[in-house]
Amino acid sequence: MSSQPQMVRAGRSLKASTVVIGLSFAIVTAVAACALLAPPILGYSSDLNMGEALQPPGATHWFGTDNLGRDIFVRTLSGARTSLMVGLGVSVLTLLAGGLIGLVAGYVRLADTVLMRIMDGLMAIPGVLLAIALASLLGGGLATVMIAISVPEIPRTARLMRGVVLSLRELPYVDAAIAIGSSTPRVLIRHILPNATEALVVQATFVCASAILAEAILSFIGVGISPDLPSWGNVMAGGRQFFRVAPWIIAFPGLFLSLLVIAINVLGDALRERIDPRLSGRRA
Repeated sequence: MSSQPQMVRAGRSLKASTVVIGLSFAIVTAVAACALLAPPILGYSSDLNMGEALQPPGATHWFGTDNLGRDIFVRTLSGARTSLMVGLGVSVLTLLAGGLIGLVAGYVRLADTVLMRIMDGLMAIPGVLLAIALASLLGGGLATVMIAISVPEIPRTARLMRGVVLSLRELPYVDAAIAIGSSTPRVLIRHILPNATEALVVQATFVCASAILAEAILSFIGVGISPDLPSWGNVMAGGRQFFRVAPWIIAFPGLFLSLLVIAINVLGDALRERIDPRLSGRRA
């Protein structure tokens, strides 16, 4: 008798989660389309027009204008390109560096002690503070911001990869590869790395969301991307002193930022549950 209500609740939960995942995928797709298509079509709205400064949202300017008369709608869509470039760039850098460190540390016991102590030292420093310090030291620019954000993320990815490799290296097929004389690089690349790829892909989604948020923080406090290149962080930074009279300068980029970060995290959770079905069963 009690199994039927549980099945109904499970079915409703599955439908709700499917709707949320579909909505999240639609948000990420829409933002990606805006990042690719909007700037070439609409331009980057860097021209100043003081005669239309601080105009509220309306038919002419859907998201209003900033204190220099620039269209917030165009700058928000242009900022999507910057945010996605940072998110994808940091994900690639983090997976390459962190994945390599974790792969070596998990398989080579001597390297494990040295590499993991270095990673522990980096993890002891708060990620945002480390990124701020590196961005200030390296200077502004898209590439330097990517590097500054990647460094705090590398230890987390390395530890994840190390844990996966530690479990994989004890499996029979790895022992068989070693028994037939396979070299260490061949065992790592041919037998262990392909089976650790799924965990890295899931980690990439969370790194991407974290990097987008970190870039906005750095740009907002003035140590990130140059104001000449629109990003959600520096658009909001330009409107903070006008928040009482023109809240739309912060509201619309902030809304886009929040929706994109939440959507990417939801997709990451869904991908993790698909790879490891035990997680969905545990939540139910």
